[in-house]
Amino acid sequence: MKKNIFLIVMILWGFCSCSDFLEPKSPSEYIPKTADALNEMLLGDAYARADNSYFIFSYHNILDDDVEMTNEPINYKMSIDGFAALYSWDPDMHEMGFSVDVWANYYRLILGANAALDYLDDVRGSVEEKAYVAAQAYALRAFYYFNLVNLFGEPYGYNKKALGVPLKLVSSLTDGFDKQNTVEEVYDQIICDLDEAEKNFLTLPEEKQYSQTYRINLPAVQLLRARVALHMNNREDAAKYAKKVIEGWNFSLYDLNSFKGTYNYPYPNFVSFDNPEMVWVMGNSDDVVDLLRKTFGYLDISTVTPTGKRNALNVSQDLLKCYKDNDLRVGYYFANDYDKKAIQGVYVPWGKMKVSYNSAPVKASEFGYALRLSEAYLILSEAVYDTDEELALKLINALREKRYITGTYEEVNYSGDELLNFIREERRRELCFEGQRWFDLRRYGMPSFKRQWTELGRYVGSYIMEKEDPAYTLPIPAKILDRNPALIQNKLAIRKTLQ
Repeated sequence: MKKNIFLIVMILWGFCSCSDFLEPKSPSEYIPKTADALNEMLLGDAYARADNSYFIFSYHNILDDDVEMTNEPINYKMSIDGFAALYSWDPDMHEMGFSVDVWANYYRLILGANAALDYLDDVRGSVEEKAYVAAQAYALRAFYYFNLVNLFGEPYGYNKKALGVPLKLVSSLTDGFDKQNTVEEVYDQIICDLDEAEKNFLTLPEEKQYSQTYRINLPAVQLLRARVALHMNNREDAAKYAKKVIEGWNFSLYDLNSFKGTYNYPYPNFVSFDNPEMVWVMGNSDDVVDLLRKTFGYLDISTVTPTGKRNALNVSQDLLKCYKDNDLRVGYYFANDYDKKAIQGVYVPWGKMKVSYNSAPVKASEFGYALRLSEAYLILSEAVYDTDEELALKLINALREKRYITGTYEEVNYSGDELLNFIREERRRELCFEGQRWFDLRRYGMPSFKRQWTELGRYVGSYIMEKEDPAYTLPIPAKILDRNPALIQNKLAIRKTLQ
């Protein structure tokens, strides 16, 4: 029975189209007999690797207030509807041409993790080999569900009883269609999976708990556990697990003063184990920047003549204003826009990965996503800001000192709500374009913000995200609803007009 289940699911499972699973080279087209084979199957079916674009992170950095429309005179009239739909959080954004099938892509990887867990009891292998497979599969499934529910479910702290996403925990077909679980149920499963992952990792020798590979590891599980706890406002657990990452491993903060760029690679690559604060790397750079790098024809206004292409998006002025003089993150965390190199202060909304002299991410088998030690510092400082102010300040100042030109940093000394607000501002500065800001805005109560819209380089208005706007929860794509009639569409935002 099991021999047929997995292949049937690959073809018929309603979350993904048949064509997604009919590649003859798929590792899933053989039946694993050993734990080692399952371990290899995970690489093909459950990991978003650097050598392939899975497009699961494409929405994470394009929805928030860290990006804005360029002021360049670009001519995007042929594609204006699709791009504007995405940029303005339109309820039909998935159907307008500038989107990726994030829902199906996440479930495809979840299916790979589920398959490994389903087969685990039936394959040959040592207790250690099986524990290693289980640890990875549980951790990956938790990571994917955390991202899914924060894209397509309401924020946990706002309405945890709202419908989130379906919890699919086995690779076999079930009777009927899968219904959505509540946001709370999804979070409970995420916690359960991360705890199982940690438990299995702790049975392994140290070299299996952490190694500098793209396989998920114990400190990554602990950091994710802290991240999830913070989103649940469980500050005790957030502090507990952040401390495990900071105190239990040999990571250290990267001093930006130590970076020496070259002509070809003038920006530091944080998504690399050369970075001493790197905990885990995954994903492809193209996945992370796919939607951020949309370009349109550039017009010479004086002659109305096309003269090449320009990026549609830049780093927002709102984000740039968050940085102070001597902060090295400006120009290191995001690249100068090469096409506008004569204009100071114009940056493209990506960086931290391997970026070449022309501001383009190096795509060939390069990682695009990472978990870093600095996040643990930020989580712990936020978790204890009102119970251990001294520790919170110590962490924030230690992090910031590594980001400023040597000898220029002056320690901050905030307290109470002022300290909390500063820590959250520091999260924005430190974790920009790492898929955190959109989720943080949701966690902060879904504040109002606006994004400018330009036409031919001229400002014509702004799209406004209202406080507690339904647009903070993405609509389920229409094609997913068509395949699964048991799904209930999220509350849709009113289509926004320029203000």
